[in-house]
Amino acid sequence: MRLLKSYSVLIILTIGMLMSACNTDENPCPGVGLEVDIDSTNLTAHLIATGLDDIAFDLYINDQLFKSVGAGELDSVDLTFRFEPGEYKICVSAESETCDREIEGCVEFSIENPNKEECLGLEFRSDMIGNDFYKFFADFEGIEDIGYAWVVDGEVVKEEPISDSRNNFLEWDFEPGEHTVCIVAESDDCGEVEYCEVIVVEAECVEEVAFEAEKDNNYTYYFYADFEKKEHIKYKWYVNDELVEVEHPDSVDTDHKLIWQFDEGTHNVCLVTDQEGCESVEYCETIEVEEVPCLELSYTAELTETDSTDFYTFTADFEGRDDVTYIWKVFIDDDFQHDEVRHAGSSDDHSFVWHFEPGVEYEICLKQDDCPDTQVCEIYAVD
Repeated sequence: MRLLKSYSVLIILTIGMLMSACNTDENPCPGVGLEVDIDSTNLTAHLIATGLDDIAFDLYINDQLFKSVGAGELDSVDLTFRFEPGEYKICVSAESETCDREIEGCVEFSIENPNKEECLGLEFRSDMIGNDFYKFFADFEGIEDIGYAWVVDGEVVKEEPISDSRNNFLEWDFEPGEHTVCIVAESDDCGEVEYCEVIVVEAECVEEVAFEAEKDNNYTYYFYADFEKKEHIKYKWYVNDELVEVEHPDSVDTDHKLIWQFDEGTHNVCLVTDQEGCESVEYCETIEVEEVPCLELSYTAELTETDSTDFYTFTADFEGRDDVTYIWKVFIDDDFQHDEVRHAGSSDDHSFVWHFEPGVEYEICLKQDDCPDTQVCEIYAVD
Protein backbone atom coordinates (compact mmCIF):
# COMPACT_ATOMS: atom_id res chain seq x y z
CA MET A 1 0.00 0.00 0.00
CA ARG A 2 1.45 3.35 -1.03
CA LEU A 3 0.68 6.26 1.32
CA LEU A 4 1.62 9.75 0.20
CA LYS A 5 0.53 13.09 1.56
CA SER A 6 -2.37 14.23 -0.60
CA TYR A 7 -2.81 17.77 -1.88
CA SER A 8 -5.91 19.31 -3.42
CA VAL A 9 -5.51 20.57 -6.96
CA LEU A 10 -7.27 23.79 -5.97
CA ILE A 11 -7.08 25.26 -2.47
CA ILE A 12 -8.75 28.56 -1.65
CA LEU A 13 -7.42 30.56 1.28
CA THR A 14 -9.59 33.52 2.09
CA ILE A 15 -8.60 36.23 4.52
CA GLY A 16 -11.59 38.47 4.96
CA MET A 17 -11.04 41.97 6.30
CA LEU A 18 -7.63 40.93 7.58
CA MET A 19 -6.20 44.37 7.53
CA SER A 20 -8.98 46.45 8.99
CA ALA A 21 -7.81 48.27 12.07
CA CYS A 22 -8.87 51.05 14.44
CA ASN A 23 -12.07 51.55 12.45
CA THR A 24 -14.08 54.35 14.11
CA ASP A 25 -16.38 57.06 12.83
CA GLU A 26 -13.72 59.67 13.50
CA ASN A 27 -10.82 57.63 12.13
CA PRO A 28 -12.08 55.00 9.66
CA CYS A 29 -9.68 52.34 8.34
CA PRO A 30 -10.39 50.47 5.11
CA GLY A 31 -11.14 46.77 5.08
CA VAL A 32 -8.90 44.82 2.70
CA GLY A 33 -9.57 41.23 1.60
CA LEU A 34 -6.99 38.68 0.39
CA GLU A 35 -7.88 35.57 -1.53
CA VAL A 36 -5.39 33.00 -2.92
CA ASP A 37 -6.27 30.14 -5.25
CA ILE A 38 -3.51 27.49 -5.37
CA ASP A 39 -3.14 25.21 -8.39
CA SER A 40 -0.38 22.75 -7.50
CA THR A 41 -0.88 20.89 -10.77
CA ASN A 42 0.37 23.93 -12.69
CA LEU A 43 2.54 25.30 -9.83
CA THR A 44 0.60 28.58 -9.74
CA ALA A 45 -1.08 30.82 -7.16
CA HIS A 46 -3.78 33.33 -8.14
CA LEU A 47 -3.97 36.36 -5.80
CA ILE A 48 -6.96 38.67 -5.51
CA ALA A 49 -6.71 41.63 -3.13
CA THR A 50 -9.73 43.94 -2.77
CA GLY A 51 -10.63 47.03 -0.78
CA LEU A 52 -7.59 49.03 -1.91
CA ASP A 53 -9.49 52.14 -3.10
CA ASP A 54 -7.60 55.41 -2.69
CA ILE A 55 -4.78 53.94 -0.60
CA ALA A 56 -1.10 53.36 -1.30
CA PHE A 57 0.18 49.85 -0.70
CA ASP A 58 3.16 47.58 -1.18
CA LEU A 59 2.93 43.92 -2.20
CA TYR A 60 5.56 41.53 -0.74
CA ILE A 61 6.37 37.92 -1.59
CA ASN A 62 8.44 36.09 1.06
CA ASP A 63 9.40 39.47 2.59
CA GLN A 64 10.72 40.75 -0.77
CA LEU A 65 9.02 43.81 -2.30
CA PHE A 66 7.23 42.81 -5.48
CA LYS A 67 5.16 45.87 -6.33
CA SER A 68 4.44 49.36 -4.95
CA VAL A 69 1.16 51.09 -5.86
CA GLY A 70 0.29 54.73 -5.24
CA ALA A 71 -2.99 55.96 -3.76
CA GLY A 72 -5.82 55.75 -6.25
CA GLU A 73 -3.88 53.78 -8.87
CA LEU A 74 -5.58 50.44 -8.16
CA ASP A 75 -8.65 49.49 -6.19
CA SER A 76 -7.90 45.74 -6.51
CA VAL A 77 -5.12 43.31 -7.44
CA ASP A 78 -5.70 40.27 -9.63
CA LEU A 79 -2.42 38.46 -10.32
CA THR A 80 -1.29 34.92 -11.11
CA PHE A 81 2.17 33.84 -9.97
CA ARG A 82 4.17 30.77 -10.98
CA PHE A 83 6.21 29.26 -8.17
CA GLU A 84 8.64 26.44 -7.59
CA PRO A 85 7.42 23.92 -4.99
CA GLY A 86 7.84 25.33 -1.48
CA GLU A 87 6.40 27.55 1.24
CA TYR A 88 5.30 31.10 0.44
CA LYS A 89 3.90 34.20 2.14
CA ILE A 90 2.23 37.12 0.35
CA CYS A 91 1.71 40.32 2.30
CA VAL A 92 0.05 43.66 1.64
CA SER A 93 1.28 46.71 3.55
CA ALA A 94 -0.93 49.81 3.09
CA GLU A 95 -1.30 53.40 4.26
CA SER A 96 -4.45 55.51 4.29
CA GLU A 97 -5.06 59.14 5.22
CA THR A 98 -8.19 58.01 7.04
CA CYS A 99 -6.34 55.57 9.30
CA ASP A 100 -3.70 56.57 11.79
CA ARG A 101 -1.74 53.29 11.67
CA GLU A 102 -0.15 51.00 9.09
CA ILE A 103 -2.46 48.38 7.67
CA GLU A 104 -0.80 44.99 7.08
CA GLY A 105 -1.96 41.49 6.38
CA CYS A 106 -0.48 38.26 5.04
CA VAL A 107 -1.52 34.92 3.69
CA GLU A 108 0.74 31.83 3.77
CA PHE A 109 0.43 28.81 1.49
CA SER A 110 2.36 25.86 0.04
CA ILE A 111 3.02 24.87 -3.54
CA GLU A 112 3.44 21.11 -3.65
CA ASN A 113 5.31 19.15 -6.29
CA PRO A 114 2.61 17.55 -8.49
CA ASN A 115 5.04 14.76 -9.43
CA LYS A 116 6.12 13.94 -5.88
CA GLU A 117 5.29 10.26 -6.20
CA GLU A 118 7.22 9.88 -9.41
CA CYS A 119 10.30 11.80 -8.34
CA LEU A 120 10.84 9.58 -5.26
CA GLY A 121 9.36 6.18 -5.97
CA LEU A 122 10.07 4.64 -2.56
CA GLU A 123 9.37 0.98 -2.09
CA PHE A 124 10.29 -2.02 0.05
CA ARG A 125 9.33 -5.66 0.23
CA SER A 126 8.45 -7.52 3.40
CA ASP A 127 9.32 -11.13 4.29
CA MET A 128 7.57 -12.84 7.18
CA ILE A 129 10.17 -14.94 9.01
CA GLY A 130 7.83 -16.04 11.80
CA ASN A 131 4.34 -15.14 12.94
CA ASP A 132 5.57 -11.94 14.56
CA PHE A 133 9.06 -11.49 13.07
CA TYR A 134 9.56 -9.68 9.76
CA LYS A 135 12.44 -8.54 7.57
CA PHE A 136 11.95 -5.54 5.26
CA PHE A 137 14.18 -4.82 2.24
CA ALA A 138 14.24 -1.31 0.71
CA ASP A 139 14.40 -1.52 -3.08
CA PHE A 140 13.70 1.45 -5.35
CA GLU A 141 15.31 3.30 -8.22
CA GLY A 142 17.98 5.76 -7.09
CA ILE A 143 18.29 4.24 -3.60
CA GLU A 144 22.08 4.69 -3.68
CA ASP A 145 21.70 8.47 -4.07
CA ILE A 146 19.36 9.27 -1.19
CA GLY A 147 19.24 8.86 2.56
CA TYR A 148 16.08 7.63 4.22
CA ALA A 149 14.72 6.30 7.52
CA TRP A 150 12.66 3.33 8.69
CA VAL A 151 9.60 4.26 10.75
CA VAL A 152 7.51 1.80 12.77
CA ASP A 153 4.20 3.01 14.20
CA GLY A 154 5.25 6.65 13.82
CA GLU A 155 8.68 6.25 15.47
CA VAL A 156 11.99 6.40 13.62
CA VAL A 157 13.75 3.12 14.42
CA LYS A 158 16.64 3.11 11.95
CA GLU A 159 18.45 5.72 9.87
CA GLU A 160 19.87 4.81 6.44
CA PRO A 161 22.26 7.63 5.45
CA ILE A 162 24.08 7.51 2.13
CA SER A 163 26.89 5.03 2.73
CA ASP A 164 28.55 2.04 1.06
CA SER A 165 28.15 0.08 4.29
CA ARG A 166 24.42 0.45 4.85
CA ASN A 167 22.37 -2.72 4.42
CA ASN A 168 18.98 -1.29 3.35
CA PHE A 169 16.93 -3.66 5.47
CA LEU A 170 15.09 -3.69 8.78
CA GLU A 171 14.42 -6.65 11.06
CA TRP A 172 11.55 -6.20 13.48
CA ASP A 173 9.75 -8.29 16.09
CA PHE A 174 6.13 -7.16 16.48
CA GLU A 175 3.62 -7.41 19.27
CA PRO A 176 0.22 -8.79 18.22
CA GLY A 177 -1.94 -6.15 16.54
CA GLU A 178 -1.85 -3.79 13.54
CA HIS A 179 1.39 -1.94 12.77
CA THR A 180 2.47 0.56 10.10
CA VAL A 181 5.98 0.29 8.66
CA CYS A 182 7.28 3.13 6.47
CA ILE A 183 10.40 4.35 4.74
CA VAL A 184 10.64 8.15 4.67
CA ALA A 185 12.91 10.25 2.47
CA GLU A 186 13.23 13.94 1.64
CA SER A 187 14.65 15.92 -1.28
CA ASP A 188 14.65 19.53 -2.43
CA ASP A 189 12.45 18.74 -5.41
CA CYS A 190 9.97 16.44 -3.72
CA GLY A 191 9.89 17.44 -0.08
CA GLU A 192 9.12 14.59 2.31
CA VAL A 193 7.80 11.36 0.80
CA GLU A 194 6.93 8.11 2.49
CA TYR A 195 6.00 4.59 1.47
CA CYS A 196 4.17 2.43 4.01
CA GLU A 197 2.77 -1.02 4.52
CA VAL A 198 0.40 -2.23 7.22
CA ILE A 199 1.45 -5.38 9.06
CA VAL A 200 -1.18 -7.33 10.99
CA VAL A 201 0.17 -9.79 13.56
CA GLU A 202 -2.28 -12.30 14.94
CA ALA A 203 -1.70 -13.51 18.48
CA GLU A 204 -0.68 -17.18 18.57
CA CYS A 205 -2.25 -18.17 21.82
CA VAL A 206 -0.70 -21.03 23.77
CA GLU A 207 -3.39 -23.56 24.55
CA GLU A 208 -1.53 -25.84 26.97
CA VAL A 209 1.40 -25.38 29.38
CA ALA A 210 3.25 -27.66 31.77
CA PHE A 211 6.34 -27.93 33.92
CA GLU A 212 8.45 -30.70 35.41
CA ALA A 213 9.25 -30.80 39.14
CA GLU A 214 12.58 -32.15 40.41
CA LYS A 215 13.31 -32.63 44.09
CA ASP A 216 16.77 -31.50 45.17
CA ASN A 217 16.28 -32.32 48.84
CA ASN A 218 13.35 -32.61 51.16
CA TYR A 219 12.68 -28.85 51.07
CA THR A 220 14.16 -27.59 47.80
CA TYR A 221 12.62 -28.19 44.37
CA TYR A 222 13.47 -27.27 40.78
CA PHE A 223 10.59 -26.55 38.39
CA TYR A 224 11.29 -26.55 34.63
CA ALA A 225 8.79 -25.03 32.17
CA ASP A 226 8.07 -27.65 29.51
CA PHE A 227 5.76 -26.55 26.68
CA GLU A 228 6.01 -25.33 23.07
CA LYS A 229 6.77 -21.63 22.39
CA LYS A 230 7.86 -21.01 25.97
CA GLU A 231 10.72 -18.87 24.57
CA HIS A 232 8.31 -16.47 22.86
CA ILE A 233 5.70 -15.68 25.49
CA LYS A 234 5.55 -14.04 28.88
CA TYR A 235 4.51 -16.25 31.80
CA LYS A 236 4.55 -16.17 35.58
CA TRP A 237 5.36 -18.52 38.44
CA TYR A 238 3.09 -18.58 41.51
CA VAL A 239 3.67 -20.33 44.83
CA ASN A 240 0.62 -20.57 47.07
CA ASP A 241 -1.15 -17.92 44.93
CA GLU A 242 1.73 -15.46 45.35
CA LEU A 243 3.61 -14.19 42.28
CA VAL A 244 7.27 -15.12 42.77
CA GLU A 245 8.88 -14.82 39.32
CA VAL A 246 8.12 -13.54 35.79
CA GLU A 247 9.66 -15.04 32.63
CA HIS A 248 9.94 -12.51 29.78
CA PRO A 249 10.16 -13.66 26.14
CA ASP A 250 13.64 -13.63 24.58
CA SER A 251 15.21 -12.07 27.68
CA VAL A 252 18.80 -12.95 28.57
CA ASP A 253 17.66 -13.47 32.18
CA THR A 254 14.99 -16.02 31.26
CA ASP A 255 15.99 -19.59 32.14
CA HIS A 256 12.47 -21.12 32.20
CA LYS A 257 13.24 -22.49 35.67
CA LEU A 258 12.03 -21.83 39.20
CA ILE A 259 14.03 -22.85 42.28
CA TRP A 260 12.04 -22.81 45.49
CA GLN A 261 12.64 -23.84 49.09
CA PHE A 262 9.50 -24.85 50.94
CA ASP A 263 8.51 -25.15 54.55
CA GLU A 264 6.84 -28.29 55.77
CA GLY A 265 3.26 -28.59 54.63
CA THR A 266 1.18 -28.58 51.43
CA HIS A 267 2.05 -26.08 48.68
CA ASN A 268 0.58 -25.17 45.31
CA VAL A 269 2.91 -24.21 42.40
CA CYS A 270 1.43 -22.75 39.19
CA LEU A 271 2.71 -21.55 35.83
CA VAL A 272 0.35 -18.97 34.23
CA THR A 273 0.68 -17.46 30.74
CA ASP A 274 0.43 -13.69 30.18
CA GLN A 275 -0.04 -13.15 26.41
CA GLU A 276 -1.44 -9.96 24.95
CA GLY A 277 -4.71 -10.72 23.18
CA CYS A 278 -4.97 -14.22 24.68
CA GLU A 279 -6.71 -15.75 27.66
CA SER A 280 -4.42 -16.95 30.44
CA VAL A 281 -3.59 -20.65 30.59
CA GLU A 282 -2.28 -22.28 33.77
CA TYR A 283 -0.79 -25.50 35.00
CA CYS A 284 -0.43 -26.34 38.70
CA GLU A 285 1.03 -29.07 40.88
CA THR A 286 0.71 -29.76 44.59
CA ILE A 287 3.90 -30.27 46.56
CA GLU A 288 3.79 -32.15 49.88
CA VAL A 289 6.73 -31.43 52.19
CA GLU A 290 6.91 -33.70 55.22
CA GLU A 291 9.12 -33.39 58.25
CA VAL A 292 12.44 -35.15 57.73
CA PRO A 293 13.38 -37.53 60.58
CA CYS A 294 16.99 -37.22 61.67
CA LEU A 295 18.35 -40.76 61.55
CA GLU A 296 21.12 -42.49 63.41
CA LEU A 297 23.93 -42.58 60.86
CA SER A 298 26.62 -45.21 60.32
CA TYR A 299 28.95 -46.38 57.59
CA THR A 300 31.58 -49.03 56.90
CA ALA A 301 35.09 -48.55 55.55
CA GLU A 302 37.05 -50.97 53.37
CA LEU A 303 40.73 -50.40 52.42
CA THR A 304 41.99 -51.41 49.00
CA GLU A 305 45.76 -51.44 48.46
CA THR A 306 47.38 -51.48 45.01
CA ASP A 307 50.90 -50.92 43.67
CA SER A 308 50.04 -47.35 42.62
CA THR A 309 47.58 -46.10 45.24
CA ASP A 310 45.60 -46.96 48.36
CA PHE A 311 41.95 -46.04 48.69
CA TYR A 312 39.03 -46.58 51.01
CA THR A 313 35.50 -47.38 49.99
CA PHE A 314 32.99 -45.97 52.47
CA THR A 315 29.44 -47.32 52.41
CA ALA A 316 26.45 -45.88 54.26
CA ASP A 317 24.67 -48.74 56.01
CA PHE A 318 22.13 -47.04 58.28
CA GLU A 319 18.41 -47.83 58.23
CA GLY A 320 16.31 -45.47 56.05
CA ARG A 321 19.30 -44.35 53.97
CA ASP A 322 17.25 -44.42 50.71
CA ASP A 323 14.75 -41.87 51.99
CA VAL A 324 17.03 -39.03 53.07
CA THR A 325 19.69 -36.84 51.48
CA TYR A 326 23.13 -37.20 53.03
CA ILE A 327 26.59 -35.83 52.36
CA TRP A 328 30.09 -37.29 52.51
CA LYS A 329 32.74 -34.75 53.61
CA VAL A 330 36.54 -34.99 53.74
CA PHE A 331 38.80 -32.93 56.03
CA ILE A 332 42.54 -32.72 56.75
CA ASP A 333 43.25 -31.10 60.12
CA ASP A 334 39.77 -29.53 60.04
CA ASP A 335 40.42 -28.07 56.57
CA PHE A 336 37.62 -28.94 54.19
CA GLN A 337 38.77 -30.88 51.10
CA HIS A 338 35.77 -32.32 49.28
CA ASP A 339 32.11 -33.32 49.54
CA GLU A 340 29.73 -35.60 47.68
CA VAL A 341 25.92 -35.57 47.96
CA ARG A 342 23.63 -38.55 47.65
CA HIS A 343 20.02 -37.36 47.11
CA ALA A 344 16.97 -39.00 48.61
CA GLY A 345 15.37 -41.44 46.17
CA SER A 346 18.47 -41.51 43.98
CA SER A 347 19.42 -44.68 42.12
CA ASP A 348 23.09 -44.13 43.06
CA ASP A 349 24.65 -46.67 45.36
CA HIS A 350 25.59 -45.65 48.88
CA SER A 351 29.34 -45.82 48.45
CA PHE A 352 32.01 -43.12 48.48
CA VAL A 353 35.65 -43.69 47.38
CA TRP A 354 38.63 -41.60 48.50
CA HIS A 355 42.31 -42.09 47.53
CA PHE A 356 44.80 -41.64 50.40
CA GLU A 357 48.24 -40.10 50.43
CA PRO A 358 50.61 -42.06 52.70
CA GLY A 359 51.08 -40.57 56.14
CA VAL A 360 48.13 -38.12 55.82
CA GLU A 361 45.26 -38.35 58.26
CA TYR A 362 41.86 -37.86 56.68
CA GLU A 363 38.65 -37.24 58.60
CA ILE A 364 35.66 -38.77 56.78
CA CYS A 365 32.26 -37.48 57.87
CA LEU A 366 28.77 -38.63 56.97
CA LYS A 367 26.13 -35.91 57.53
CA GLN A 368 22.38 -35.97 56.96
CA ASP A 369 21.08 -32.95 55.05
CA ASP A 370 18.63 -30.69 56.92
CA CYS A 371 19.83 -32.20 60.23
CA PRO A 372 22.70 -29.96 61.36
CA ASP A 373 23.42 -31.97 64.51
CA THR A 374 23.34 -35.38 62.87
CA GLN A 375 26.66 -36.64 61.57
CA VAL A 376 29.29 -39.32 62.19
CA CYS A 377 33.06 -38.86 61.60
CA GLU A 378 36.13 -41.10 61.72
CA ILE A 379 39.86 -40.52 61.05
CA TYR A 380 41.74 -42.76 58.60
CA ALA A 381 45.32 -42.95 57.34
CA VAL A 382 47.54 -45.31 55.34
CA ASP A 383 51.30 -45.93 55.67
